[in-house]
Amino acid sequence: MVQLDVTIVNTALISISSSLGGGVAELQWGVSAYTIAFAAFILTAGALGDRIGAKRVFMGGFAIFTAASVGCAVAPDVTTLIAARSLQGLGAAILMPNSLALLSRAYADEKRRGRAVGIWAAGASLALTAGPLVGGGLIALIGWRSIFLVNLPIGLAGLWLTWRYAIETPRSPQREIDLPGQIAVIAALGCLAGAIIEGGALGWSNPAVIAGFAAAAVLAVLFVLAEMRAAQPMLPLALFGHRMFALTSLVGLLSTSPSMD
Repeated sequence: MVQLDVTIVNTALISISSSLGGGVAELQWGVSAYTIAFAAFILTAGALGDRIGAKRVFMGGFAIFTAASVGCAVAPDVTTLIAARSLQGLGAAILMPNSLALLSRAYADEKRRGRAVGIWAAGASLALTAGPLVGGGLIALIGWRSIFLVNLPIGLAGLWLTWRYAIETPRSPQREIDLPGQIAVIAALGCLAGAIIEGGALGWSNPAVIAGFAAAAVLAVLFVLAEMRAAQPMLPLALFGHRMFALTSLVGLLSTSPSMD
């Protein structure tokens, strides 16, 4: 569900525009709102799962994602669609790290855990690439709203299966939530995305666009400073000192950027 909704909306932009109206910038916000929220909250969602239990947080994310999908499907205008897509992104951010925590809890044996994570990754990759194909088929047969409604039965089934079978992870009440870092990263990503999207509509020399880029740069610096000073940072900067982590992060950035665009 998480990866499918990264790309499936791209196939529906023309249909959404015909139905709800809106220009290119509004449609771009409809696509980007999901990925911005997803990127902004994913690290904090993992920490929240550590603090109060991954199963509980995972089910909350599933509920948010499913409800937001219905909100997207019934959206009467582009503004409502963008807001619902943001909530979808929040639900996706909660689902992703806590699903891995639940897998690790379910498979104590390292070999079986590795196989389970491999299946998890393969399913995510398949969904990411299948988005345009699935979206195109649903739009042709039923209409653009169906690409969101399809998440309703999946979400309800996922909630029941999680409640019935998933094993709760140990809680760590001492795990802190890095609020300064979270606020900085949300603001930085929002300003950056806004400047890029509106730059195409207003022109790259527009004062508001330049201010957006400048604000994103300042906020990014503030984020780094906040992480350096935090007792339990949402993104420990020391991780980038490990060659494998740095290279994997770079590959992830390069491989997902086209789909986010």
